[in-house]
Amino acid sequence: MIAPLRAAVAGAAAWLAVGITLAAADPGDAAAFSRVEVGIGGIYRTGSWTPLVLSAGGGSVAPDASGPPLHVWVEDPDGQLVRSPAGALSVSGTGASTTRFCVRFGRPAAALLLESRAADGPPRFTPLMLPPPLPSAETVLLVLGDLPAAARAARLLARDDGSRPRVVAMPDPRAAAADAPGMTPLDFDGIDAAIVCGSAVKAAASDELLRGVLTALDGWVRRGGRLVFIAGTSAAELAAGKSSAEASPPARASPAAAWLPGPKGRPGRVERLVPLRRSAAIETYGRADRPLEKAAVAGLQVPLLADAGAIDGMIEAFEGTAPADLPLVVRSAHGFGTVTWIGLDIDQGSFRTWQGTDTLLAELLVGRAASQSRTGRAGDLQRDAIDLSGQLRLALDQFPGVAVIPFEVIAGLGILYVVCLYPLDWWLVTRGGRPWLAWLTLPVVVALFSGMAWNTARRWKGSDWQSSRADMTDIDVVSGLVRGFSAAAIWAPANTVIDVTIAPVEQAGITVVDSALSWFAAPGRGIGGTDATATHPSLAAGNYAFGGSLAALERIPIAAASSRIFAADWTGNCSGRPAPAAESPVVSSLVRETQGTLRGAIESRLTFPLEDCVLVHAGWLYDVGRFGPGDRFEPAAGRGPRSLAGALTRRTAFKDRDVPLRWDAEDRDIDRILEIAGFHAASGGSSYTGSEAGRLGRLDLSPLLVLDRAVLVGRGPAGSAWQERHLQPDGSALASPLPASPNSGVWRIVLPLRGSQP
Repeated sequence: MIAPLRAAVAGAAAWLAVGITLAAADPGDAAAFSRVEVGIGGIYRTGSWTPLVLSAGGGSVAPDASGPPLHVWVEDPDGQLVRSPAGALSVSGTGASTTRFCVRFGRPAAALLLESRAADGPPRFTPLMLPPPLPSAETVLLVLGDLPAAARAARLLARDDGSRPRVVAMPDPRAAAADAPGMTPLDFDGIDAAIVCGSAVKAAASDELLRGVLTALDGWVRRGGRLVFIAGTSAAELAAGKSSAEASPPARASPAAAWLPGPKGRPGRVERLVPLRRSAAIETYGRADRPLEKAAVAGLQVPLLADAGAIDGMIEAFEGTAPADLPLVVRSAHGFGTVTWIGLDIDQGSFRTWQGTDTLLAELLVGRAASQSRTGRAGDLQRDAIDLSGQLRLALDQFPGVAVIPFEVIAGLGILYVVCLYPLDWWLVTRGGRPWLAWLTLPVVVALFSGMAWNTARRWKGSDWQSSRADMTDIDVVSGLVRGFSAAAIWAPANTVIDVTIAPVEQAGITVVDSALSWFAAPGRGIGGTDATATHPSLAAGNYAFGGSLAALERIPIAAASSRIFAADWTGNCSGRPAPAAESPVVSSLVRETQGTLRGAIESRLTFPLEDCVLVHAGWLYDVGRFGPGDRFEPAAGRGPRSLAGALTRRTAFKDRDVPLRWDAEDRDIDRILEIAGFHAASGGSSYTGSEAGRLGRLDLSPLLVLDRAVLVGRGPAGSAWQERHLQPDGSALASPLPASPNSGVWRIVLPLRGSQP
């Protein structure tokens, strides 16, 4: 009873200090900044990593390159302030300074404080006012270029409840380029899909600021983003028909050139522009109600791609008798994301007024397969309902021997305590006229019930440190890109302060590019949710901070008999370079046959075995079993594939029918949640689960399964290493890795396929 009371008093004191800080802050310090920009185009969401850019126009807060760095403090879902790493400072030739941060807002009305200090003075705190964020469940569509049809297409993508994507339109991409110095793929974390018009970004080859925007956006796509690239006549200027090595003198290609369809591992090239003689193919693909005007079609020119027969991807629309004759729409894999290229400038000319542009753009964004899984099960999908990420968080917050104390026990102890105070204690004191006896009985009653409360908490809450983990690591063999997702929950039996860091495991041979570690909160307006208007009070209401980077959190308070849950994303490269076939973790000679099945073999070059392996492609699943170092598997030599959707949904025979096992939103099986999140669309999407994937949606590799990619999935050692350091009662610090059970990590290796074989 004493420890929680002490924590509550400490929390109240911490918030009192914050209130005093806010009251003492000088609002005039904010005038030192000529501009404060948040999000992309001023739009940002709760729960997503968000860029925050401060442009200094002079004043005491404006830093110089040699001065003390700036920090910002942002509230998490519990209302605790989190100190960011030092802002990245860049100074232009005119002397103007720009400081960039990357933060997460845990509440819709989160407090934001700027911490600055003089060279030898105390820190100063300046409140910053920002526009309110979007809810975490909102869908955001970024448009670079002038494309009026994007807003109309968003209406076609509305959910059953009427909500539709929020369009962030930036007709001039240089508006984003103003914040380009220091931009990273993490800045686009709050974006669900992006549309880029080639005519608006073709100047990136010579514009360094615009190159920075497109390079960061390209990194976001490679990590699992969805991009629609509109490049007709502009495609020839982006690629210039040559690679940078072939150009004379050598020229730097635009980052957007990597989005043109080409052979595996290489960007596409444009041979020449040719006239489009018929528009039936694009009208059919876009499900247009009205055809294009003949005069508009007569003047259209489209790029003729080089090596069209070797394109890495799916040609969804073409002109001619064969797909390779003149591809018009190509959907291809780009790392773990997808790029959908259309060779028509639908942002210009007659397309701006053609009604079919709306449905065409909607088709480009979601595709036919994805559109079939957008509606919920029997209409029971709710925006504010818990999604798969929230379900995973609840699953992590389960520990052996830790349970909620039954209400009957709490109520019984409370009633018994009142009875012992009165009338029992009163009867003992008044009987025989012995009021002095109260000096003995009252302390005895308080001590007795304090011991009973402590023993009850120990009985249901345990007395040991515990942790639970969820871990998934993906490797793209084509590019050598590696990404990891890991979440960890820590249960503390006593009040303490901890530090937490995250990094890939050493044995995987991965060179880290970046890592981002933060709190893991449920979405929505529930208690502790990122969209809740009121904070979730915590007994350990103390502020904490990031370390020197986003990969470390320091001085995190945890109250006795409570837990903290964290989530981390990191990216890297296999041995620091793209992986050639001879050095890939898995060597593949798989060939896709005309009926969609696989032929060939895969061979493991991993240093550890994978258990319970399966190989998935399109709608098929092959059982591999144990796949150890040096092992070889041939899909054609086994018993044959089975349905991927049936395996994911656990279909069983019932009265001459195959019936899927209904998804249980109360399921707390971490492995099962990761299995469905990893192939959410292939399982039926929200039609099967009745909920969205949330932040776990970026882990869904279903779109790659139809794009000449196969995915090897197996269980192995955890791919992420968590390090936890907590203070002991004597003031010393104890550092130890968070334990992970054997084969607790999910490994997914994306393998390229060859073309169809008769």
